Amino acid sequence: MHKTPSVSIVRALTSVVLTLAAGAFIWIATPASAGNEVYTSGIRCNNKQSGGREFNKDWYVYFDTNSSKVRPEDYDKIKHIYGIAKGHHAQQICLFGKASKVGGVEGNANLGENRARNVARQFEALGWPNSKIVIGTEGEAWGWMTEMLTSDAEEDRRVLIRLSQ
Repeated sequence: MHKTPSVSIVRALTSVVLTLAAGAFIWIATPASAGNEVYTSGIRCNNKQSGGREFNKDWYVYFDTNSSKVRPEDYDKIKHIYGIAKGHHAQQICLFGKASKVGGVEGNANLGENRARNVARQFEALGWPNSKIVIGTEGEAWGWMTEMLTSDAEEDRRVLIRLSQ
C-alpha cells in the first residue's frame, strides 16, 4: 500500500525549502560591499569603491584559532595593500574582524575586533594614519545561523580589508 504524506508535512517542507531558497538568493544577490558592518572605531567606512578595480576588491588576512596575532606570511600582503591604498589615494582602509562559531558570541566579537586592531597596527607601522582606519567587528561567521554550524574553518577566522575613496 502506498502512503501519501500528510498535507501539513508537505506544507512544512515547502515552507522550509522556500525560506532557504529566499535566503540563498539574498546572499548571492547581495554584493560583498553591502555586508552588515558594525564599527567600533567611531568612524564609519565610506564604502565608496568607485576608484577602479582595486577599490572593488576585498582582501583577507587569516588567523589561527583563538588568535588575533597577524601571521608573518601576511605582512607582505598588508604591505602590498598599503601600497595600493597610498598609490590610489584611498581615503580609508576599512577593517572588519570575524571569528568562527566556536566559542561564545561576546568572546568572538572581541576576538574579531582584536584581529582588526592588530591588522590596523600593521598599516600604522607602514605610515597609514590611524584617523583613516575604520575598525569593525562582524563577530561570529554565520552568527545568524543556528548552532548546527559550529565549524572552525580558516575562512571564518579573518579580517576583511576594504579600501574606500
